[in-house]
Amino acid sequence: MNEKHQKLLQYLSSENRIVTSNELANALGVSTRTVKNYVALINSTANNKIIISSRSGYQINNNSHISSLLEDEPDQIPQTNEERSFYIIKRLILNPSIELHLFDLCEYLCISYSTMKSVILKMNNMYKAYNIQFISENDRVKIIGSEKDKRKLISYVINEESGDNFTDITQVKQAFPSFDTDTLYGIIIETFKKHNYYLNDFASSNLLFHLVIMINRKKQGNSLESTEYTMSALNENEQELLTDLYTSIENIFNIIFNSYEQTELYILFRANANYSLTNSKQDVIELVGPEIIELTNHYTERINALYMIDLSSDDFILPFALHLKGLLFRAKNQKCTSNPMAAQIKNNSPIIFDMAIYISLDLMDSNNLFISEDETAFLAMHIGAEIERQHKNKSKIPAVLLCPDYHSISTNLLNTLMLDFGNQINIVRSVHSEKELHVFEAEYNLSDYVLIFTTIPAVSANKNMIVSISPFNIHNQYEMIQETISENQKCYKNYKLKEYFNIYFEKELFVANPKMKSKNQILTFLCDKLVVKDYVDSNFEKQVYRREEAATTAFQNIAIPHSIQMDAIKTSVSVAISKQGFHWGKNTVHLVLLLAINKADKQTFRVLYESLISLFNNHTTIQEVRGCKTFEEFETLIYSRIDNFA
Repeated sequence: MNEKHQKLLQYLSSENRIVTSNELANALGVSTRTVKNYVALINSTANNKIIISSRSGYQINNNSHISSLLEDEPDQIPQTNEERSFYIIKRLILNPSIELHLFDLCEYLCISYSTMKSVILKMNNMYKAYNIQFISENDRVKIIGSEKDKRKLISYVINEESGDNFTDITQVKQAFPSFDTDTLYGIIIETFKKHNYYLNDFASSNLLFHLVIMINRKKQGNSLESTEYTMSALNENEQELLTDLYTSIENIFNIIFNSYEQTELYILFRANANYSLTNSKQDVIELVGPEIIELTNHYTERINALYMIDLSSDDFILPFALHLKGLLFRAKNQKCTSNPMAAQIKNNSPIIFDMAIYISLDLMDSNNLFISEDETAFLAMHIGAEIERQHKNKSKIPAVLLCPDYHSISTNLLNTLMLDFGNQINIVRSVHSEKELHVFEAEYNLSDYVLIFTTIPAVSANKNMIVSISPFNIHNQYEMIQETISENQKCYKNYKLKEYFNIYFEKELFVANPKMKSKNQILTFLCDKLVVKDYVDSNFEKQVYRREEAATTAFQNIAIPHSIQMDAIKTSVSVAISKQGFHWGKNTVHLVLLLAINKADKQTFRVLYESLISLFNNHTTIQEVRGCKTFEEFETLIYSRIDNFA
């Protein structure tokens, strides 16, 4: 909330009566329409209405929790184009029922009408790759695009706001400064390494985060009740690892895990060790009860509907269900765990914190109990960690393992694959039959280049996706698997280049055989083209030269200069081709691709950059490029070379 929102709440709280919209408008110095928008925005932050409206006016709902809202520091007014665009995007996507008036936006953002129009124009360039349009009509702004594209955009905004810090080890250490985080992290890494189990960077920090909370609560005397629960049968290796893990923790931190906590540790282990979670899911249902699972699924559905964020993966649901059971236990017994990161999360990740507030308020209303802001922040950390996990996995090739689970063969094979190739692939599911595969495909939106690692014949699967492997001696198949993954990565990059070519390349940004011959002449010429299109600002050329002075961007017959910052208004590629060549230091280059990169496209453009280098790192291709005289010829050549490499 901003300062005006808080003033409105303060005014209504102090009056303790029905106040007309005209009176509120005069008190705040805004229009009555703006008052209506303020009320709608404030009410959208809570599960129950904070302000009750009627024909007579507005009044505070005495059943609402507004004390924390009044104590909050007011939001800082967005200053940059990116900050303003994020504010507008959140308002448009997360509150689709509320009309956005340009004059209201001008008032909130403290900018002129012409600046507001300019911001919207820039937004259409900034987020063009998301297939989203921002339309300004009749002094209102609206967003045009599919739900899928809106989800991608709001996901990007949330990731940029949170900074991907929810499972960063440094953040965990800051949250629990008196806790020996380094020792616990060492136990985790050494135990998994000793037993030859795969644990990637995200999983190790995620497991650390959960264990710190568990141990911290345990030392504060907040043990969960012990239950007579029997875990699913573990194979010998799993049992040895788990016993080693909790025994080491007990010895170092001078605690004893009861049977419930041992089971919770077991499930956290499975959730973070890249296993099929089929058995773990049943374990969690039996451990926390079907009511908690149903409640978790309910909140997952509501977050999806309200915030367009999908939290339905087992990687989130299982640990979150465990946490939810513990949270309700503590709240009912009036025990609360402090969270030093609460203020930081609330300020730096407002949307994620809003999701957590929604859940907390609903739990308080439905269970007639109190949940503190510290506990709410723990909910936010779970949500943020899952969003971060999804974001980081986008750069990996999604894959499925099809292998019968006989004597734990499937589990062992999955672990071996992830140990060897976990930095390149993300095994999203392990299935044990082709029938299971079809069920999974029906519920999961497979990407274009997903791989299926299979130990059995898969008759109906797409042959281009299949990697047939033996479940034994996987290391002897290393070269074959790596070659398949590499080819798949190349196809994926080329596919992205073809998909986005007409977004990033334009006829107006192309020149063939110009008269200029020097590096400085062609760079200035290409930069000017981008400035004229309003894709970069006047400082762009200076940043390009700074990067070029640090180290040449030319190699062989091609140069790919770019700014040292990702501050372009629209991601674009300005192209120059010369049959005679441009003098580039000691080199002569025949193709110059000047990159202007907007931060919103950084992940996609990294893939495109690698594809461009791979595509032009070929003598024959460069010779063909030298012969291009028009943009159409250049485009045709790119498409043909991509198809040849695919």
